[in-house]
Amino acid sequence: MIGLGRRHIAAIGTQPHLHNGTAQLRTEGYRRALDRAGLPHNQDSQRPVHALHRADGAQAMYELLDGPTAPDAVFAFSDELALGALHTAHQRGLRVPEDIAIVGFDDIEDGRYSNPPLTTISPDKQQIAERSLQCLADRIYSPDNTVPPQELTVPHRLVARSTT
Repeated sequence: MIGLGRRHIAAIGTQPHLHNGTAQLRTEGYRRALDRAGLPHNQDSQRPVHALHRADGAQAMYELLDGPTAPDAVFAFSDELALGALHTAHQRGLRVPEDIAIVGFDDIEDGRYSNPPLTTISPDKQQIAERSLQCLADRIYSPDNTVPPQELTVPHRLVARSTT
């Protein structure tokens, strides 16, 4: 979105009430990207959600659009959140991507059929499954059942569709 000239990029999906790390890593990546580009980010441009559902994304988008500086782009931490944000954008009469760009994360099938189709980050789901099962097997078969937690990183790719 930065490369497309967007300058007021918001994030939907921070989850300070959870401690699983995924939302924190996505928040960190969002902030780091804006810092590298010399763009501002503040708490007003980051919307927390209770869950990663469409309704949460829709509500967060309402809050962003009613905030002090309406975004020209939104990075949603899941495609479900992005679809909710897209719904609100349409309800408010915004054109996507002309007025606001929206990007999700997960590459769920519904995103391919939304109107317009959702740009997303597509993680390698096969590797996620394989590595998760390996972590589980390591834990099950460890002699004392104490395998330290691991941070797993898998390849991902941008799937550019019509929302950017």
